[in-house]
Amino acid sequence: MASPHLALLAAALALCAAAPARAQPRAAPPPAGAPYAIVYAAPPAAVARGADPAGAGDAADAEVAALQAAAARRAERAGSLSGSFPARARLAALLPRITAEYRHEEQSNRVVGLQGSGEVDYLRVAPGNTFLLRATWDLGRLVAAPGELQAAAQDAARARRRDEAVARATRLHFERQRLRVRLVLAPPAESLARAELELEIARLGAELDAVTGGAGVAR
Repeated sequence: MASPHLALLAAALALCAAAPARAQPRAAPPPAGAPYAIVYAAPPAAVARGADPAGAGDAADAEVAALQAAAARRAERAGSLSGSFPARARLAALLPRITAEYRHEEQSNRVVGLQGSGEVDYLRVAPGNTFLLRATWDLGRLVAAPGELQAAAQDAARARRRDEAVARATRLHFERQRLRVRLVLAPPAESLARAELELEIARLGAELDAVTGGAGVAR
């Protein structure tokens, strides 16, 4: 014979199974245009750089490379013509040297003596004009052009100036970046020290612009 407690438990389970399931309250739909902007909002720049350090490094390398290229172009403007000097000098050797000459001559011959049955004495005048046009080539300049050694020395000096300008621009850029990071992360407590730091950053930026021809203005 079944216990009355078991009968009550069976009856309670039967009532729970027969009762309809209570619907869960449905969340109200978000306003149009708002949820996705909130859920998929772009992360801050600092978080993005932390999540993708390789991308940040590539951007920094591209910035430094652009500054170095601008400094190299700025340094090469002064002697941009000497690089093509050997080719132009040899090409000039193919051009002839043209000289023109004009001469006017007065020739006279006096004849004195016996001729036939009598004595002769006369003066023969024969004026003449001469035109000369002369073209000369110096083919030795095709092998060794005059001033080629000086042009090579100028090329070496220009390459040295270019390397110095690139090194200077790199040094100024990273020194300026270091001070800017210091100003943001560890700013001076005193107003005077902070103003001096900002002036030093501005000075480095102006000098970098002078070296790169204005390429560092926006950096």
